[in-house]
Amino acid sequence: MILIGIVPNDMELLQSLPGVGRKSANVIMLEAFQNPVGIAVDTHAKRISNKVGFSKEEDPVKIEQDLLKVVPKKYYFDVNHLLVWHGRHICVARRPDCQKCPIRSYCDFCLQNKL
Repeated sequence: MILIGIVPNDMELLQSLPGVGRKSANVIMLEAFQNPVGIAVDTHAKRISNKVGFSKEEDPVKIEQDLLKVVPKKYYFDVNHLLVWHGRHICVARRPDCQKCPIRSYCDFCLQNKL
C-alpha cells in the first residue's frame, strides 16, 4: 500500500507509481535517499556506454545491467553524475570533443576511429 505524500524508498514500490520507470526510480533512490542501488540510464549514459564499449545494447535496462557488471557499487553515486556531465560537456551527441576527452585512450569509438 502506498500512502499519499510518502515517497517509497524501494525500487519496486517506486516503479509501481504511475509515470515512474527504472531510470526515475534510480534517480530518486540516489538523490532523495542517498542510496544508489543501480545506475540511471538516460540518453547520455546510453551514448557514453555504447561509445566507450561498456555496452552494445540499446535497451536502457540491459545497458544498466552491463554497467553494473563493470562499475563497483561504491561508485554508483558518482557514475550517474559523471555520465551525465561527460555526455553534456564532452561527448555530446552531434559533435563529441574527442580531443579534450580524458578517457579517449579507453574509448572504443576513439580507438576505432584513431582519434
